[in-house]
Amino acid sequence: MSLSKKERRLTIWIGIAIGVACSSMLVRYAFNQKEIKAKERPGNYNSGRTAADQKAFPPLPFEAQKALPHGIVVFHDYNQSMLNGSENSSSWVIETTGNFRSERLFVLVEKNIHSGSIDYFRASEIYLLLQPKKNAAQLEFYLDESTQRVIGKNSKTHEFIIQIKDIKPVEIRKTLQLFRKNSSLIAKARVAPWKPLIR
Repeated sequence: MSLSKKERRLTIWIGIAIGVACSSMLVRYAFNQKEIKAKERPGNYNSGRTAADQKAFPPLPFEAQKALPHGIVVFHDYNQSMLNGSENSSSWVIETTGNFRSERLFVLVEKNIHSGSIDYFRASEIYLLLQPKKNAAQLEFYLDESTQRVIGKNSKTHEFIIQIKDIKPVEIRKTLQLFRKNSSLIAKARVAPWKPLIR
């Protein structure tokens, strides 16, 4: 028994409709699976595990998530305040992109547990103000060239901008303490502030 021309056309259209519906369902399923895997990837805000060492971390404050969308939690530490040495702080180092796509930016987010205040710093930069009569050559000689280097100078404050490699909150704090101990060369050492873009 052969199909009429009308029946053949109808059969073809039904087959096309079923094929489109199936492929659409498969594409949606693939996107859902990709989204689930991305949420579980270490470093993702929802994963609860840091990207660098797979350590558990508490949720990043919503305000910080909003300021740093699509960031990755690289490190987390408790009680590593860069401002006042507080033992009631939580610090996250977030990797994100800067103004240019290729620019990787590491932001240190610090939350005071008691007050709830949140501060932002550049995790890989420290500002140093030298003592009077001290110069860049003396600073360069003092720095550990394998982990620290001068990348510029703040024209307003005359502080040297030092890029550091060790960006775990505990290591940033140790580096600050070392710089502050060398008071014959360094008058002041501080972490570089970072301002979130207003969204």
